[in-house]
Amino acid sequence: MLEAWSNTSVSGPLPPPKWPPARTFRVVDLEIRDHLSPQTRHILRVDREMPLKYRGDPDDAPTMALAEFLGPCVIVTQDSVFSRFGFAVIEWIPVAQNLLRLAGLEATAANALVFIDLALRLLGAGAHRLVVLAARNPLPTTAAVAGLLWWCYRRGYLARDNWRRRLSRVGEATVPLLELGNAAMTEHQTLSDSLLVVEPPAYPTSEQLAARHLARCGRPLTPGELRDALAHRGHTVSAARLKRDMLAHRAFVSAPGDLFTIGRLAQG
Repeated sequence: MLEAWSNTSVSGPLPPPKWPPARTFRVVDLEIRDHLSPQTRHILRVDREMPLKYRGDPDDAPTMALAEFLGPCVIVTQDSVFSRFGFAVIEWIPVAQNLLRLAGLEATAANALVFIDLALRLLGAGAHRLVVLAARNPLPTTAAVAGLLWWCYRRGYLARDNWRRRLSRVGEATVPLLELGNAAMTEHQTLSDSLLVVEPPAYPTSEQLAARHLARCGRPLTPGELRDALAHRGHTVSAARLKRDMLAHRAFVSAPGDLFTIGRLAQG
């Protein structure tokens, strides 16, 4: 920018420089008790026999506390303290590739389930319409079914050997699909095992449940909506308790309309 202006003759005041746009970050404020969780205290453990740079640092406590508060999650850092205890990875490119591949496998599985559900719904709706139509017209339906059975019998479609042969062909056709599904499940498990994550505690609090869901859904929710979302995941927490806990914790930010989100926006 400076070299460009030095080679240009300009009369009058120079225009203001074009600064890059400010980036928006989400800041999550934690309570003191969040820094006293077991894994965070494990990070701060001081081993006198190790070099000073490999020991725990109080500056690492907020990072570890936030990771445990919103976990399961992955810490990507070059700080040897986290990687030494198995809570982080240093090479972020393989981690990003594994996460993208893991997300792709889960998306493919979700799309397959949606397709199967849609196909079953259409099949069920068609079968229901046929049953209703047959009930309204019993004589034509009986004649049509009898004629179809007679035609199948004359063509040999009802023979036992024919049925066995067709079922064996169907089984052979499904083998590649089963192998593909097994390979995808094995790859998914391998990728999951390769990711070093900060695991949440066995019995998370209502604050942690609310924070994790709000951090992942990406939009503000009311206590009632949050209660219903947590109920789908097997966690029974009342809306009144969620609202009381979120109002008492600094990590949550309330908005008009009884909406809550995790963290506050800051530019830097």
